[in-house]
Amino acid sequence: MSELDAETGLKPTRSAGRPRSEASRASILDSAYSFLRRFPISGISTIHIAREARVSTATVYRWWSTKEALLLDALLHTADHELVLKCEGSPLERLKEYVLQVGRFFTGENGIVVARLLTAIQDNPVLRKEFLERVYSPRDKEIRAIVNEAIKQGDLPAELKISVFLDSIVGPLLARLLIRHERIDESFVADVFEHVLAGTRAQRVTE
Repeated sequence: MSELDAETGLKPTRSAGRPRSEASRASILDSAYSFLRRFPISGISTIHIAREARVSTATVYRWWSTKEALLLDALLHTADHELVLKCEGSPLERLKEYVLQVGRFFTGENGIVVARLLTAIQDNPVLRKEFLERVYSPRDKEIRAIVNEAIKQGDLPAELKISVFLDSIVGPLLARLLIRHERIDESFVADVFEHVLAGTRAQRVTE
């Protein structure tokens, strides 16, 4: 039980704001993402992140065992606020809105971060494993669930090859992001989605 204040005789109240540990964790994630915007993965160290976040390296390792895990959490910390799968609307409407969000996220500084991570995983098996397990697989599972909803409702053919369908939608976005370095505007993303959807439905008609 808390002691009473000597002068007022009342229990002291907690100061407003987040607990220190939560604030420190958020500061570390913000610092890590700041480095991802400015430097390649190889040029970032846990010590640099700790210094910018004004915490000790021991504090960083309290939550993350590797630099790679921290950098991916930094990406998720930002992406989770901007890439949200909606619960309302038809499955295809929700999928299209999510793809539009991905297109917006791939633009600007966030796109630079994604490009750096996707490039780095080619030569970093630890980062690749963390990326697949913690970023790609959970979101892929959620998106596939929406596609399966659309199949059950008859909006997509029952024989649909889901991997091919999704890769056909995301592939052009990645080509602009990683190869051509072109802007991924909303009209382009919408055109890609509708083109793939129309082709998928047309295939069902002809078979």
